[in-house]
Amino acid sequence: MGYFGKINRLLCAVLLSVCTLRAYGQTEVFSKKLPAEERRKAESGEVVIRKLGSVKDICIVSDNASVQKAVQAMKKLKPVYVAEIIRMYPYEGNEDLPERFRSKIMDIPSYAGIPYYSEHGGKWYDLYSSAEIVSKESSYLPGGIRTEKVLADLEMSPFGMIHTRIESSLDGSSYYYESRNLNKLRYHDQFTCVQPEKMQSVIAIFRDGNRWILYGIGGVNAPDVFFLRNRIEVSFINRIKTFCAYFFTNF
Repeated sequence: MGYFGKINRLLCAVLLSVCTLRAYGQTEVFSKKLPAEERRKAESGEVVIRKLGSVKDICIVSDNASVQKAVQAMKKLKPVYVAEIIRMYPYEGNEDLPERFRSKIMDIPSYAGIPYYSEHGGKWYDLYSSAEIVSKESSYLPGGIRTEKVLADLEMSPFGMIHTRIESSLDGSSYYYESRNLNKLRYHDQFTCVQPEKMQSVIAIFRDGNRWILYGIGGVNAPDVFFLRNRIEVSFINRIKTFCAYFFTNF
């Protein structure tokens, strides 16, 4: 093979590699708002939990439809308290990860008993003391998309019974989960701290090259009362972080 033949062969190999990376390679999923150390932890498989100042600090930039839906839901909520949870898994050996995750997180009664550590009390408690399905409906849309809608009663101290709407959508290559309260929440039955549909948790799972990205974001649009802010923030955000981190690890 002559010189120019070798060059042409090399160029073809480079071009093929570029096309393969575009089709199957990893993309830029997170912005510079995700610090290098937290990015390293996420890429090594650790759970990364970030308490944010506002939705402006969201670090994910993927154009995946489930991610965009999650981000838009949180922007619409305009939360006073907000947190992100990130974890990555290799694709190889986890090809069915979205389905396994859906099967676990849509087992609503299993929410009762999720361990939660109270920083204020210094003890372990159950995140939910009870979790019961009120109604459930599911359907299959064109393209093999499976959707589920559940109404559930979740009892969580110190907020009492939370009437919750849960929505789930699985299309095989990505997954979307969303939950929100339907009733007013009262703090230790003393005062109303959250209005209906103002506490939301959203999870998006999608494939990026040779890995799965699990991305959760939770927020609460609650009064920013200066002398109660820390107590309310810890109560809400720690519970949202506990919920997402539990399912990101146990499925």
